[in-house]
Amino acid sequence: MFENIKWILDDIFDIDGNTFVIRKNISPKNIETCNGISTEDGVTRTCSLCVALNDTVFKNNNKPSYHHLSCKCKNNVYKLKQLTFDFSIEKITKYLFVNEYKKSMMRSMGFTIEDSEEIYDLIKKEVENNFLLGIYDLNILNNHGQHFKVNINLMGKRDHAKEIFPCHIGCVAWPYGKIKIATPIIKD
Repeated sequence: MFENIKWILDDIFDIDGNTFVIRKNISPKNIETCNGISTEDGVTRTCSLCVALNDTVFKNNNKPSYHHLSCKCKNNVYKLKQLTFDFSIEKITKYLFVNEYKKSMMRSMGFTIEDSEEIYDLIKKEVENNFLLGIYDLNILNNHGQHFKVNINLMGKRDHAKEIFPCHIGCVAWPYGKIKIATPIIKD
């Protein structure tokens, strides 16, 4: 119970809820330096989940709440100037329109591979806008990082042009405001 006090006091007294914060600990490792799979840092005695969160940036009022008794992490105010992405167009052209399940899902909303650039640009724009506003849902934290999703309403195309489809984009937080798009579109 007492390990929560530090985190509660930080939220109440130290940092405004609408401010971006960066999570820091004493380890030089983070999810990116671990190539996407965090491990414990035996030198600094930092657990793998704290390594996964090290250097990640979130809105203070919508940040991961993971901490433990001997946690060495602290949230500091961070001026996020811009997001960067780990997201290639191949995530659309060689996955979203190739994987049979995903391809079928996209067809059910009227999209074809010819719409790849439009979808790619839309995903980046929606993630950036929503993340900067703090409108995202935190999901699981594991050794692959802090997962979160951004909900969108996708306007259909072609024979589904008058329909709106609730979807979400699966993301993972990487250091210093870098967002890895893990799953480009998931139809809800």
